[in-house]
Amino acid sequence: MAGDSGGGKVKRVHFMVRQARESDNEALVELDRRCAMGEETIMAFVRSHDFFARSKPYEQPQLLVAEAGNTILGVGGAALKPLRVGGELLKAAYFYGLRVDPAFRRLGVASAIGDALIELVKQREADFTFSLVLEGNVPSLGLLAKRGARAVRRCVLAILPAGEAGGAGRWRSLEEQDLDRTALLFRSAFPWHDLFPPFDVAALHGLLQRTPGLALRTCYGLDVGEELTACFGLWDYSPIIRMRIQQRSPREQAEHPWLFQAGEIAPHFLLPLAFQKPELLAEAIQEATRLLAERRRGPIISVLIIPYDPEDQAFAAIRQFERFELGIQLFARSVRTEVRLGGRPLFLDPTDL
Repeated sequence: MAGDSGGGKVKRVHFMVRQARESDNEALVELDRRCAMGEETIMAFVRSHDFFARSKPYEQPQLLVAEAGNTILGVGGAALKPLRVGGELLKAAYFYGLRVDPAFRRLGVASAIGDALIELVKQREADFTFSLVLEGNVPSLGLLAKRGARAVRRCVLAILPAGEAGGAGRWRSLEEQDLDRTALLFRSAFPWHDLFPPFDVAALHGLLQRTPGLALRTCYGLDVGEELTACFGLWDYSPIIRMRIQQRSPREQAEHPWLFQAGEIAPHFLLPLAFQKPELLAEAIQEATRLLAERRRGPIISVLIIPYDPEDQAFAAIRQFERFELGIQLFARSVRTEVRLGGRPLFLDPTDL
């Protein structure tokens, strides 16, 4: 797809939109560094040397770049995946990672990449698209609203510090023979949630094999008798992205010194995560933060990040822990099927963050 910016006093730039290639990696990493979020957002992201690591958790990632000559102007991605909405299994496209070189903004590059992604997912018969945008990311919030995406719900990223190192409790490492029960527990834990993926042993195997920083050896389970009642994977996200927290108000720094006095931060997510009762989520968090305390990396601190729908009472146990919370807005747009999100609790997949 070709694009053409122009008009007014802006120099015209002819560019094309194409599939990203592995050979683009170095240019994309440099582009990402130039596109750091401004001071209006609390988080700054430090991407690894592998730009494509962000897309590896997905089975069907589609990454497009806008290119003028030999210069990459922008990039954006879409991940196609089946998700349950209103009890019906639909084909969703998650849009992520759209960024444009600051030197080439306001030239229609973002719109061209967005149009190309929409056309691509239409060809793949996606029913709807959705995106998650951190509060404070004004350009992305404005672009999504301008292009017809509907703000569905304000969700939350809870950032928790590492706990106290100590002896292991009731949790054990999961093994290959646990995967059937893990998949069953995962499906039964979120029976009414929208945006929930179909999940079986094959899907779990694929997730563990594709995802940098996640492996069966970092997954844990809690048994009551012979029944698996809760499980979580402690996903180290730092092979994909690390974070820096930008300075905020003196009050915030005083209330959360473990966060605001840190240099680089290694984020960890709970993936997969399933529990029969809300109180078991609290036990999972306690065990995960204990494990993080054992993984201290000198000046780099490890934190646990849990995305959740604040209207979902199953996650109310998070509120008993010390934490710093950020808002994240879910947007959705119908493509082939009129999709109504917001009437049920939302399942937030950490791979989409």
